[in-house]
Amino acid sequence: MYNYPGNIHIHSTYSDGSGHIEDIAEAASAAGLNYIIISDHETMAGLPEEGIRHGVITLVGMEINRRHSHYLALDLDQPVESDEEDPQRVIDRVNQMGGFGFIAHPFEKGSPYIEKGKAYPWYNWPVFRFSGLELWNYTSHWRGRDPSALKTLYRFFFNRKAAMDGPSRELIELWDCYTAAGHRVTAIGSSDAHATLYKIGFIKVPVFTYRYIFSTLNTYITLPEKISGDFSTAKKQVTGALRNGNCYLSFDSLYPGRDFYFYAENGKLVTFMGEYLEYEKGINLHLKAPANHALLRLIVNGRVEREVEGQELLHSAVVPGAYRSEVYYKPRFGRARPWIYSNPIYLG
Repeated sequence: MYNYPGNIHIHSTYSDGSGHIEDIAEAASAAGLNYIIISDHETMAGLPEEGIRHGVITLVGMEINRRHSHYLALDLDQPVESDEEDPQRVIDRVNQMGGFGFIAHPFEKGSPYIEKGKAYPWYNWPVFRFSGLELWNYTSHWRGRDPSALKTLYRFFFNRKAAMDGPSRELIELWDCYTAAGHRVTAIGSSDAHATLYKIGFIKVPVFTYRYIFSTLNTYITLPEKISGDFSTAKKQVTGALRNGNCYLSFDSLYPGRDFYFYAENGKLVTFMGEYLEYEKGINLHLKAPANHALLRLIVNGRVEREVEGQELLHSAVVPGAYRSEVYYKPRFGRARPWIYSNPIYLG
C-alpha cells in the first residue's frame, strides 16, 4: 500500500483566501504534499484550474452554506445551491449530482480574539447520507481556543503545537455513534486555510501562511498502487480514496505520518481502512506507527479495546464492529500528544 499526504478545505482568492490557486499549489509542493482540495465558499470558479500543478494534484470542490451548517462538497462539475435551514437537502443534492461531502467543523466555537467570537457550527441534527466529517480542523481548532489574550499570543508566536490538543470529545463521540450504528462515516483532517492578511500599519501580515499550514494537519490517502501522473486517473484515485474512507489524518507538526499502517487480515484477505470484512474467528488487526515513541489505541464501536506503548500493535478481533485506531506521539519529555486517527475497518 502507498500513503499520500494532502490538504483539504483550502480557500483561494475566488472567495476569502489571499492566494491564487497557482500559488497555493506551489506552497503545497514545497510542503511535500501530493494533493490539495480547494473549497471556496459557494463557488466553483476555480474548476478550470484543476490539474497537476507543481507536481501536486489540484482539485476543486466547494463549501456550501455561509452562516452555519457548512458542507464540503467534492467531485462535482457545477455548484450546489445553499440551504442553511435544511442542510439535509444540501447533502442529498450533492449525492444526486454524483458528488460526496463532509460536514465541516460541526461543533465550532468562537473566540473573543477572532472575529469577535463568531463561529459556524451545525445546528440541525440528525443528518444522514453524508460521506464524512471533519474530525480535526486546524483553523477551527484555533478559533475555539479561549485562553487569555497573553496565552493566545504566546502560543501563536512561540508554541503553536501546544494549542492543538486533539479533536473534541463530543465530535469523536458523534463519529463513533454513527459508525457503531452501521453508518460508514469517513473522518478527515483539514486546514480551513485562508492565509488571511491582517494590516499592521502599512504592512499586511499573513496569519497561518499556506506553506506553514500545509505542514500541520493533513489527510493521507491509502492506495493499492502508486498515484498516477495522469490527472484524470489521479483525480479518481484521490476522490475514490476519500469517498471510501481509505485514509487517515495526521498532525504532521509532531512527526510526519506517512509510514502509518492499519489493516485487518484473516490469513486469506487483507482489509484496509474504510473497507468491510465479514467477521469470523481468526481476524487480526495490525497497527504500526511511523515512530517508535508512540502510544497506540485500538477502539471498537467507540470503546478502547487495547492500548500499548511502542510502534506496533497486533490484536485478534473477538467481536464484530467498527475498528479504528488512535496514535499519540510521545516526546522524550512531557505528555503524549494526539497525532494520528485512522478510519474504521468494518467487521460484521
